[in-house]
Amino acid sequence: MESQTVFEKGWELDRLTVQNQLLRECELPVYQKLLEGKSGLRLLDVGCNDGSKTMDRFDLPQVERIMGLEYNEGLARRAQEKYGGGKASFHSCDLEDPDFPVQMAGLMEADGIEGFDLIYISFVLMHLKRPDLMLARLRPLLAPGGCLLIEEADDAACRLEPDEQGLFRQFIQMLPVDPYAGNRRCGEQVAGWLERCGYREIADTRVAVTAEGGQKKKKENIFEIFFSYLPQDLSELWRSEPNNATYAFCVRWLDQNYEALRAAVISRETSLNMGIRIISCGAE
Repeated sequence: MESQTVFEKGWELDRLTVQNQLLRECELPVYQKLLEGKSGLRLLDVGCNDGSKTMDRFDLPQVERIMGLEYNEGLARRAQEKYGGGKASFHSCDLEDPDFPVQMAGLMEADGIEGFDLIYISFVLMHLKRPDLMLARLRPLLAPGGCLLIEEADDAACRLEPDEQGLFRQFIQMLPVDPYAGNRRCGEQVAGWLERCGYREIADTRVAVTAEGGQKKKKENIFEIFFSYLPQDLSELWRSEPNNATYAFCVRWLDQNYEALRAAVISRETSLNMGIRIISCGAE
Protein backbone atom coordinates (compact mmCIF):
# COMPACT_ATOMS: atom_id res chain seq x y z
CA MET A 1 0.00 0.00 0.00
CA GLU A 2 1.21 3.52 -0.78
CA SER A 3 2.42 5.67 2.12
CA GLN A 4 -0.50 7.50 3.71
CA THR A 5 1.32 10.08 5.83
CA VAL A 6 -0.71 12.75 4.03
CA PHE A 7 -3.76 11.71 6.04
CA GLU A 8 -2.13 12.90 9.26
CA LYS A 9 -2.23 16.50 8.02
CA GLY A 10 -5.05 18.63 9.40
CA TRP A 11 -6.24 19.83 5.99
CA GLU A 12 -6.53 16.27 4.71
CA LEU A 13 -8.50 15.19 7.77
CA ASP A 14 -10.84 18.15 7.17
CA ARG A 15 -11.19 17.01 3.57
CA LEU A 16 -12.06 13.49 4.72
CA THR A 17 -14.72 14.91 7.04
CA VAL A 18 -16.42 16.70 4.15
CA GLN A 19 -16.09 13.60 1.96
CA ASN A 20 -17.75 11.44 4.61
CA GLN A 21 -20.63 13.92 4.88
CA LEU A 22 -21.18 13.82 1.13
CA LEU A 23 -21.06 10.04 0.98
CA ARG A 24 -23.40 9.62 3.93
CA GLU A 25 -26.59 10.47 2.05
CA CYS A 26 -26.09 7.80 -0.60
CA GLU A 27 -24.61 5.17 1.74
CA LEU A 28 -27.13 5.19 4.58
CA PRO A 29 -30.13 3.74 2.70
CA VAL A 30 -27.98 0.76 1.65
CA TYR A 31 -26.55 0.26 5.14
CA GLN A 32 -29.92 0.62 6.87
CA LYS A 33 -31.43 -2.06 4.64
CA LEU A 34 -28.47 -4.34 5.31
CA LEU A 35 -28.66 -3.92 9.11
CA GLU A 36 -32.45 -4.04 9.40
CA GLY A 37 -33.60 -6.59 11.95
CA LYS A 38 -30.05 -7.50 13.00
CA SER A 39 -28.55 -7.45 16.50
CA GLY A 40 -25.32 -8.34 18.31
CA LEU A 41 -23.22 -7.64 15.22
CA ARG A 42 -19.42 -7.76 15.25
CA LEU A 43 -17.97 -5.35 12.70
CA LEU A 44 -14.52 -4.99 11.14
CA ASP A 45 -13.68 -1.75 9.30
CA VAL A 46 -10.67 -2.30 7.04
CA GLY A 47 -9.02 1.07 6.39
CA CYS A 48 -10.78 3.10 9.07
CA ASN A 49 -8.67 6.31 8.85
CA ASP A 50 -9.23 8.28 12.09
CA GLY A 51 -12.28 6.22 13.07
CA SER A 52 -14.78 9.05 12.61
CA LYS A 53 -16.62 7.47 9.67
CA THR A 54 -16.57 4.07 11.35
CA MET A 55 -18.32 5.40 14.42
CA ASP A 56 -20.70 7.67 12.51
CA ARG A 57 -21.93 4.81 10.33
CA PHE A 58 -21.79 1.85 12.69
CA ASP A 59 -21.96 2.97 16.34
CA LEU A 60 -25.52 1.65 16.40
CA PRO A 61 -27.67 -0.45 18.74
CA GLN A 62 -27.43 -3.37 16.29
CA VAL A 63 -23.61 -3.41 16.51
CA GLU A 64 -22.09 -5.03 19.61
CA ARG A 65 -18.37 -4.90 18.74
CA ILE A 66 -16.33 -2.68 16.39
CA MET A 67 -12.74 -3.26 15.30
CA GLY A 68 -10.98 -0.82 12.98
CA LEU A 69 -7.75 -1.45 11.06
CA GLU A 70 -5.64 1.40 9.67
CA TYR A 71 -2.30 1.33 7.81
CA ASN A 72 -1.24 4.71 9.17
CA GLU A 73 -0.05 4.39 12.77
CA GLY A 74 -0.86 8.02 13.63
CA LEU A 75 -4.45 7.71 12.47
CA ALA A 76 -4.93 4.37 14.22
CA ARG A 77 -3.63 5.90 17.45
CA ARG A 78 -5.92 8.92 17.01
CA ALA A 79 -8.93 6.64 16.48
CA GLN A 80 -8.11 4.54 19.54
CA GLU A 81 -7.59 7.59 21.74
CA LYS A 82 -10.87 9.19 20.65
CA TYR A 83 -13.17 6.20 20.22
CA GLY A 84 -11.42 3.17 21.75
CA GLY A 85 -12.75 1.43 24.82
CA GLY A 86 -16.24 0.13 25.36
CA LYS A 87 -17.28 -1.73 22.24
CA ALA A 88 -14.66 -0.27 19.86
CA SER A 89 -10.94 -0.87 19.30
CA PHE A 90 -8.61 0.46 16.60
CA HIS A 91 -5.28 -0.98 15.49
CA SER A 92 -2.43 -0.18 13.11
CA CYS A 93 -2.12 -2.97 10.56
CA ASP A 94 -0.57 -3.47 7.11
CA LEU A 95 -3.15 -5.32 5.06
CA GLU A 96 -0.52 -6.52 2.59
CA ASP A 97 1.91 -7.87 5.20
CA PRO A 98 2.38 -11.65 4.80
CA ASP A 99 1.80 -11.94 8.57
CA PHE A 100 -1.62 -10.25 8.36
CA PRO A 101 -3.59 -13.46 9.07
CA VAL A 102 -1.48 -14.12 12.18
CA GLN A 103 -1.86 -10.51 13.36
CA MET A 104 -5.63 -10.69 12.88
CA ALA A 105 -5.88 -13.95 14.79
CA GLY A 106 -4.14 -12.28 17.73
CA LEU A 107 -6.33 -9.16 17.61
CA MET A 108 -9.53 -11.19 17.38
CA GLU A 109 -8.52 -13.43 20.27
CA ALA A 110 -7.66 -10.40 22.42
CA ASP A 111 -11.09 -8.86 21.70
CA GLY A 112 -12.95 -12.14 22.14
CA ILE A 113 -14.18 -12.19 18.52
CA GLU A 114 -14.46 -15.54 16.74
CA GLY A 115 -15.73 -14.08 13.48
CA PHE A 116 -17.18 -10.87 12.04
CA ASP A 117 -20.78 -10.50 10.98
CA LEU A 118 -19.90 -7.49 8.82
CA ILE A 119 -16.56 -6.57 7.21
CA TYR A 120 -16.52 -3.09 5.69
CA ILE A 121 -13.94 -1.88 3.13
CA SER A 122 -14.38 1.66 1.81
CA PHE A 123 -12.11 3.01 -0.96
CA VAL A 124 -9.26 0.70 0.09
CA LEU A 125 -9.01 -2.01 -2.57
CA MET A 126 -8.19 0.59 -5.24
CA HIS A 127 -4.93 1.33 -3.40
CA LEU A 128 -3.74 -2.26 -2.92
CA LYS A 129 -1.29 -4.06 -5.19
CA ARG A 130 -3.21 -7.35 -4.81
CA PRO A 131 -6.82 -6.61 -3.85
CA ASP A 132 -7.80 -10.16 -4.74
CA LEU A 133 -5.32 -11.50 -2.17
CA MET A 134 -6.78 -9.21 0.48
CA LEU A 135 -10.30 -10.44 -0.30
CA ALA A 136 -9.14 -14.05 -0.02
CA ARG A 137 -7.55 -13.31 3.37
CA LEU A 138 -10.72 -11.69 4.69
CA ARG A 139 -13.06 -14.55 3.78
CA PRO A 140 -12.09 -16.82 6.73
CA LEU A 141 -12.72 -13.90 9.12
CA LEU A 142 -16.45 -13.82 8.31
CA ALA A 143 -18.76 -15.53 10.76
CA PRO A 144 -21.39 -17.92 9.33
CA GLY A 145 -23.97 -15.79 7.55
CA GLY A 146 -21.64 -12.78 7.64
CA CYS A 147 -21.45 -10.08 4.97
CA LEU A 148 -18.55 -8.35 3.23
CA LEU A 149 -19.42 -4.77 2.24
CA ILE A 150 -17.20 -2.93 -0.25
CA GLU A 151 -17.38 0.64 -1.52
CA GLU A 152 -15.42 1.97 -4.51
CA ALA A 153 -15.55 4.75 -7.10
CA ASP A 154 -17.58 4.29 -10.28
CA ASP A 155 -16.03 6.72 -12.75
CA ALA A 156 -18.03 5.33 -15.66
CA ALA A 157 -21.22 6.58 -13.99
CA CYS A 158 -19.94 10.12 -13.33
CA ARG A 159 -21.85 12.80 -15.23
CA LEU A 160 -22.02 16.57 -15.62
CA GLU A 161 -25.00 17.71 -17.67
CA PRO A 162 -24.66 19.67 -19.79
CA ASP A 163 -20.94 19.27 -20.50
CA GLU A 164 -20.90 21.28 -23.69
CA GLN A 165 -17.12 21.75 -23.89
CA GLY A 166 -16.39 18.19 -22.79
CA LEU A 167 -14.20 19.40 -19.91
CA PHE A 168 -15.77 17.09 -17.33
CA ARG A 169 -15.41 14.01 -19.52
CA GLN A 170 -11.78 14.88 -20.29
CA PHE A 171 -11.07 15.29 -16.58
CA ILE A 172 -12.59 11.90 -15.72
CA GLN A 173 -10.48 10.29 -18.45
CA MET A 174 -7.35 11.76 -16.83
CA LEU A 175 -7.95 10.21 -13.41
CA PRO A 176 -6.33 6.83 -14.22
CA VAL A 177 -3.10 8.67 -15.11
CA ASP A 178 -2.63 9.55 -11.42
CA PRO A 179 -1.13 6.57 -9.53
CA TYR A 180 -1.88 8.28 -6.21
CA ALA A 181 -5.60 8.01 -7.03
CA GLY A 182 -5.37 4.22 -7.16
CA ASN A 183 -6.99 1.83 -9.62
CA ARG A 184 -9.92 3.84 -10.94
CA ARG A 185 -11.47 0.73 -12.54
CA CYS A 186 -11.41 -1.20 -9.29
CA GLY A 187 -15.15 -0.88 -8.70
CA GLU A 188 -16.08 -2.68 -11.89
CA GLN A 189 -13.57 -5.48 -11.17
CA VAL A 190 -14.60 -6.25 -7.59
CA ALA A 191 -17.44 -8.68 -8.39
CA GLY A 192 -15.10 -10.83 -10.50
CA TRP A 193 -12.48 -10.93 -7.77
CA LEU A 194 -15.10 -11.91 -5.20
CA GLU A 195 -16.42 -14.74 -7.34
CA ARG A 196 -12.92 -16.14 -7.90
CA CYS A 197 -12.26 -15.95 -4.12
CA GLY A 198 -15.31 -18.10 -3.43
CA TYR A 199 -17.76 -15.47 -2.19
CA ARG A 200 -21.45 -15.95 -2.91
CA GLU A 201 -24.65 -13.88 -3.25
CA ILE A 202 -22.74 -10.96 -4.76
CA ALA A 203 -24.87 -7.81 -5.11
CA ASP A 204 -23.60 -4.71 -6.91
CA THR A 205 -25.51 -1.51 -6.05
CA ARG A 206 -24.79 1.70 -7.96
CA VAL A 207 -25.41 4.94 -6.08
CA ALA A 208 -24.14 8.50 -6.49
CA VAL A 209 -23.26 11.75 -4.80
CA THR A 210 -25.45 14.27 -6.63
CA ALA A 211 -26.04 18.01 -6.81
CA GLU A 212 -28.59 19.88 -8.89
CA GLY A 213 -28.89 23.42 -10.22
CA GLY A 214 -28.48 25.98 -7.48
CA GLN A 215 -26.92 23.70 -4.83
CA LYS A 216 -23.77 25.79 -5.06
CA LYS A 217 -22.23 24.95 -1.67
CA LYS A 218 -22.71 21.24 -2.19
CA LYS A 219 -21.21 21.49 -5.67
CA GLU A 220 -18.23 23.38 -4.27
CA ASN A 221 -17.71 20.64 -1.69
CA ILE A 222 -17.97 17.93 -4.34
CA PHE A 223 -15.45 19.76 -6.50
CA GLU A 224 -13.04 20.09 -3.57
CA ILE A 225 -13.28 16.39 -2.73
CA PHE A 226 -13.44 14.76 -6.14
CA PHE A 227 -11.49 17.20 -8.32
CA SER A 228 -9.02 19.44 -6.49
CA TYR A 229 -6.36 16.84 -5.71
CA LEU A 230 -5.52 16.06 -9.36
CA PRO A 231 -3.60 19.24 -10.33
CA GLN A 232 -1.35 18.90 -7.28
CA ASP A 233 -0.76 15.19 -7.83
CA LEU A 234 0.09 15.56 -11.50
CA SER A 235 2.35 18.55 -10.90
CA GLU A 236 4.33 16.53 -8.35
CA LEU A 237 4.50 13.56 -10.70
CA TRP A 238 5.72 15.73 -13.58
CA ARG A 239 8.40 17.26 -11.38
CA SER A 240 9.62 13.78 -10.52
CA GLU A 241 9.44 12.65 -14.17
CA PRO A 242 10.03 15.78 -16.31
CA ASN A 243 10.32 13.72 -19.51
CA ASN A 244 6.94 12.06 -19.07
CA ALA A 245 4.86 13.40 -21.97
CA THR A 246 1.55 12.21 -20.47
CA TYR A 247 2.11 14.09 -17.23
CA ALA A 248 3.21 17.16 -19.17
CA PHE A 249 0.06 17.10 -21.31
CA CYS A 250 -2.23 16.68 -18.29
CA VAL A 251 -0.59 19.48 -16.30
CA ARG A 252 -0.86 21.88 -19.23
CA TRP A 253 -4.47 20.89 -19.88
CA LEU A 254 -5.34 21.52 -16.24
CA ASP A 255 -3.54 24.87 -16.28
CA GLN A 256 -5.68 25.91 -19.24
CA ASN A 257 -9.04 24.39 -18.28
CA TYR A 258 -9.28 23.82 -14.51
CA GLU A 259 -11.04 27.10 -13.65
CA ALA A 260 -13.46 26.71 -16.55
CA LEU A 261 -14.24 23.18 -15.35
CA ARG A 262 -14.88 24.44 -11.82
CA ALA A 263 -17.20 27.16 -13.15
CA ALA A 264 -19.15 24.57 -15.13
CA VAL A 265 -19.50 22.25 -12.12
CA ILE A 266 -20.84 24.92 -9.74
CA SER A 267 -23.03 26.60 -12.35
CA ARG A 268 -26.79 26.85 -11.69
CA GLU A 269 -27.30 25.39 -15.14
CA THR A 270 -25.67 22.00 -14.50
CA SER A 271 -26.43 18.79 -12.60
CA LEU A 272 -23.62 16.67 -11.19
CA ASN A 273 -23.46 12.92 -10.55
CA MET A 274 -20.39 11.23 -8.99
CA GLY A 275 -20.84 7.47 -9.20
CA ILE A 276 -20.19 5.03 -6.34
CA ARG A 277 -20.46 1.22 -6.31
CA ILE A 278 -21.43 -0.63 -3.14
CA ILE A 279 -20.84 -4.38 -3.41
CA SER A 280 -22.02 -6.87 -0.80
CA CYS A 281 -21.55 -10.63 -0.57
CA GLY A 282 -21.32 -13.61 1.77
CA ALA A 283 -18.68 -16.28 2.27
CA GLU A 284 -21.04 -19.23 1.86
